[in-house]
This record gives sequence, structure tokens and C-alpha cells, in this order.
Amino acid sequence: NSGDQQGVAATTTLFMTIRMLFSAIGLAIAQSVMQNDIMPLLKVIAARFPDQANVVYNIVSNQSVIWESNVPIDVRDAVTEAYVKSTHKVYLVFMAFGSLTFIVSLFSKNLKLCRNLGGAAAE
Repeated sequence: NSGDQQGVAATTTLFMTIRMLFSAIGLAIAQSVMQNDIMPLLKVIAARFPDQANVVYNIVSNQSVIWESNVPIDVRDAVTEAYVKSTHKVYLVFMAFGSLTFIVSLFSKNLKLCRNLGGAAAE
């Protein structure tokens, strides 16, 4: 039936649009959490290594700076640890969102989308 095919196409398009929209929103949330968490940690590192403060702040815009030969191992390890801590915080935020989504899904109604050849909803 042509009407059913249009409904499936419209539903698929809506689903993909919502999926892409929430992917972009999720990326923005992750970036926001990461930036808000990493900057205070980098300020502490810059205070611990005042002679390497420029390097520490340049790492925010260009992460490959950390692998240059003039960067001391202590600074490299401290910055890496700061990024790991920030990434862990992003993980925890998304675990909270995932848990909330799971709990909400427990209360949603399960609708059967299959139809038999006669056109009536499958039981």
C-alpha cells in the first residue's frame, strides 16, 4: 500500500532527524563539560610548572604540542591525567543521561509495528 510506504518513509526520516539532532546536542554537552572541567585543572598544572605555562595552555587548541620533545615528562603526565579526569567526568554525565533514558523507557508502551497480510494489526 502506497500510504503505508509513505508512513514508513516519514517515520524513518523523522527518526533519523531526531537521532542526528540529539547527537549534535550530545556532542555540545560533552564539549561543554570537558571545557568547563579541563580549564581549572590546566590552571593548576600551569601554576605547578610556571616555566611551561604557555605549553599547557597551547595544548587546549593543539593537543599535538604535548608530544614535542621540549615538553618535560612531568608536564606531559600531568596534562594527560587532567584530560583523563575530564573525560571521566563526561562519561559520568552521559551515564546519568543513559540511566535516566533507561528508566523512562521502562514506562513507555510497547507498540507492535508488524502487520499481517490482511491489514489488521498483529496480536
